[in-house]
Amino acid sequence: MQRQAALGLEQVLSEERLSSADGIAASLAAIDGLEQLVAENRASWQQWMIEATRHLAAALEDFPEAERAETSQSMLASIQVQMEFQHRSMSARAEWIEAARTICRLAQLGRDLAPDAAGPVFASEDDLEEVQRQLARIAAAAAAEQQLLEERAARMRDSMAKLQPR
Repeated sequence: MQRQAALGLEQVLSEERLSSADGIAASLAAIDGLEQLVAENRASWQQWMIEATRHLAAALEDFPEAERAETSQSMLASIQVQMEFQHRSMSARAEWIEAARTICRLAQLGRDLAPDAAGPVFASEDDLEEVQRQLARIAAAAAAEQQLLEERAARMRDSMAKLQPR
């Protein structure tokens, strides 16, 4: 989380950043950094899942035969939920990255045409409309990530409730 915070992602699409070639370059570098972090996270998560599944499979061998199938199904269902969460989370991040990169590249094209213009510049009305479409993608990705976090919190609350004595 600290490495992501250090990227300053909240500034990537700021007016200040999109108003200069250096700012756009800094934003593109931050996007590249996020993409690298996501790739590292994905690889770590995949390795963790492989190891966890290997250990769970070994642990199942210690269960009595009568309980093994039910426990196995329960574990598989839990793993499937985690895999789905990870996939949806990574997809939302990929959407954000692609949309933010597109906006920066459009700003870069506009800046190339008008290097001394004040504020963000886009080459055409079509580019400005594309920026609006990309901003909508970013908003949708953020909403998807928020929904995922809410779903995860609800699952955790449900799990905790099941552990409470009755």
